[in-house]
Amino acid sequence: MKRSGEAALRADAPNGRRRGVRALAAVGRSASASPPGEEETGGRERRRKPERVSCSPSVSGVERAFDAGSRRRPSSLAPLARGARGALVARGRVSLFAGAVQALFASLLLAAGAAEAARAQEDGPNPLRNAYFGDLHVHSGNSFDSASVGITMQPEEAYRFARGETVEYMGRTVQRKAALDFLAVTDHSEYMGVLPQARDPNGPFADTDWPRIFASDAPADVARRREIMASGFYDNPPVEELLAEDIKQRNWRAVIDLADEYYAPGALTTFAAYEWSPTPNGGHHHRNVIFLGPDYPEHPFSSIDSPRPEDLWAFADAQRARGVDSVLIPHNPNLSGGITFAYANVDGEPIDRDYAEMRLRNERIVEVSQVKGTSETHPLLSPGDPFADFEIMDHWRPSEQEWSPPGGGYVRDAYGRGLEIAARIGVNPFMFGLIGSSDFHNAMTANEEDNFPGALGGGDDQSDPAALFERFNGLWNMPTIKISAAGLSGVWAEENTRESIFAAMKRREVYATSGPRMQVRLFAGWSFEEGLVARDGWLETAYAEGVPMGGDVAGAAGSGPLRFLAEAVKDPMGANLDRIQIVKGWLDAKGNTQEKVYDVAWSGDRKPGADGRLPPVGNTVDAANANWRNTIGAPELGTVWTDPDFDPQQRAFYYARVLEIPTPRWSTYDAFRFGIPIPEGAPVSTQERAYTSPIWYTP
Repeated sequence: MKRSGEAALRADAPNGRRRGVRALAAVGRSASASPPGEEETGGRERRRKPERVSCSPSVSGVERAFDAGSRRRPSSLAPLARGARGALVARGRVSLFAGAVQALFASLLLAAGAAEAARAQEDGPNPLRNAYFGDLHVHSGNSFDSASVGITMQPEEAYRFARGETVEYMGRTVQRKAALDFLAVTDHSEYMGVLPQARDPNGPFADTDWPRIFASDAPADVARRREIMASGFYDNPPVEELLAEDIKQRNWRAVIDLADEYYAPGALTTFAAYEWSPTPNGGHHHRNVIFLGPDYPEHPFSSIDSPRPEDLWAFADAQRARGVDSVLIPHNPNLSGGITFAYANVDGEPIDRDYAEMRLRNERIVEVSQVKGTSETHPLLSPGDPFADFEIMDHWRPSEQEWSPPGGGYVRDAYGRGLEIAARIGVNPFMFGLIGSSDFHNAMTANEEDNFPGALGGGDDQSDPAALFERFNGLWNMPTIKISAAGLSGVWAEENTRESIFAAMKRREVYATSGPRMQVRLFAGWSFEEGLVARDGWLETAYAEGVPMGGDVAGAAGSGPLRFLAEAVKDPMGANLDRIQIVKGWLDAKGNTQEKVYDVAWSGDRKPGADGRLPPVGNTVDAANANWRNTIGAPELGTVWTDPDFDPQQRAFYYARVLEIPTPRWSTYDAFRFGIPIPEGAPVSTQERAYTSPIWYTP
């Protein structure tokens, strides 16, 4: 096993491509405690710091120019703001004050950023693809559950917040540190936009009892309001007077018009979208439906129309036949009670070929990281994986008053099940890529641990800081402190447009992060040479001779073992990297699913122990002061790895998992900010991470 964590940093770059990445990495490593003129590489080596790149200010798409193979010159606000951050950091301490300064820079340079983004768009598509970051799952007050807890934030505020502008929320001003590249506002299709209208005494329901019902605390009126929630999520009779066809069409048209209004190619790509939301027995069976445009259905297909995913897929197929394309994205399989990735359909019948093909055609990606937990794997499913216990939120079955077993609710388990089903029927229904998103219900997409405004509405009120951690959520049967600071979607696309980003989703060249903007590449091929990742032109070679994340490699006789090229670059604003891992699953000779996690590249001079495990990278987190030091880890890791256990006769999947060094969790930052204790048992630090879409091997 080759340790090649700094390999890519050693390469000369006569065409400036690698040099630009190194310089941007240096700007981002403002929390390094290295002596002047040198940089910390994560081990005992020190190197002369490369020259700083002159960057034009832009708040949008900072990291897209940070691609190790990109032909773009660096262009963004973030290196400037991060450079200022470096001046404010004493010996590598990352402070809340520095974050505030970054937010100030974002506000001051917003206009310049839009101009710079437009200039970058004029350069034309990059065939080697850039990394863009966004959120494909956020709710506004137009969702009935958001409105029911008092959220009034509208989609306009979601778009403004995503662009890096300030918005007012619960008496305070909030702002992202870095703007997003793309966004989909996914309000629930059930009663979309109706509740704000129903409570408005001058709105379309002014001549009905609904404005009075929403203003009343009388038990009968409270019960009437609950009927909306019960029929929206559960299989209860709908409230028909709130489902008039003209209102559904008008509210959906408003969603489309706003997405078009805020669509700025090269700066912010927006998608018209909604969430289909059946919740049988409290189990999330939800899908976000993202439309390419410019053509759309007359109105959303909701769980009131049908709670069966097969019917949703049939609706999407019918729309696609008339030129209305979409991608359907399941989320929170961890809270599904095992139904998301069951071996059977909703009627309990084994998955057949027609079902598998329909699902594969429509559900190209799955949301694996978000506010309601991580759905990669579970300690009970992967007991040999020491990193399996990350932001786990189990599913509570209210009717049985018990926790659901994790099987069928996590993507690693699903990938194995897909191999089993493919061996039986010839089609794998679970060949999906991975993204992360927020699922915030307050129109915000703040996936930053040290800039977490809350996510779910009523529990976000900070007037009583002590209650932030103590509030109990009966729906999940757990305290609010269990929620995550959400996830982020990364896509590899030629340009920041609807067409290019949507195409990346369709081909599954996407990945998830728990929040940071790491740039991660994964390719598989038969002929990758060791050291390729350190050479100029490696990315062209990888695309020419290999298959990127999301792809399928067919067996080739006499080709030898399968090889993988993996590369990761740190978030310039965030922590150094600990390691790259390859997660492999396969079918053994008896048809049983097996899994193994390989450490393939890591920082420092660590060596695996006798048990084959790599020692921890260390932990610099100072919980009492909510800070950390970037004096361990590496800014960039890369390697060519050969599967030592490759069997050309075995079906298999592979995906990369990239870990950062430990940093404070959002609850640690909030405890410091408000001067309250961290609750006993709550994690103090976290290791943020990224998950690529898999590459499948089929004999």
